[in-house]
Amino acid sequence: METSFEVLNDILTGEHLAIERYQAYIDALPASPLRNHLVAILTDHKGHAQRIAYFIQTNGGHVEEGRGWRGRFSLWQTKLKNMRENRPLEMLNELYGEENEGLTRAKERAQRYLSASEQEMMDAVFADEEHHLRQLQRLKEDLLQ
Repeated sequence: METSFEVLNDILTGEHLAIERYQAYIDALPASPLRNHLVAILTDHKGHAQRIAYFIQTNGGHVEEGRGWRGRFSLWQTKLKNMRENRPLEMLNELYGEENEGLTRAKERAQRYLSASEQEMMDAVFADEEHHLRQLQRLKEDLLQ
């Protein structure tokens, strides 16, 4: 069985992955409303990472910073994709899929392994993530019009 700190550190790793993915996509976009929306989501992910790390540290755990091998591979893939022509709809589809997959996984693990107080802290993060999904969906719809 995993400890709550292991689960929280895994979720923290997911936040670091999201930060790097969003940054890579933002770097590939020119100044635009789409870029501004992605910067806002990136800023939320940075806040989530800080909140989770603070919670771990102030409750006796050890924060495992970084993205690990999974993150290095993912970032490499994202940068390769961004070497091609800028395709906003493709970017949004990939970000939506990654955000949805990460949220689903984090919620399942939180529900299974975290205490009520730990889950309560994560509920605010999960609410933001669900908002990100709605934002990304709206951005995709706007591009299709």
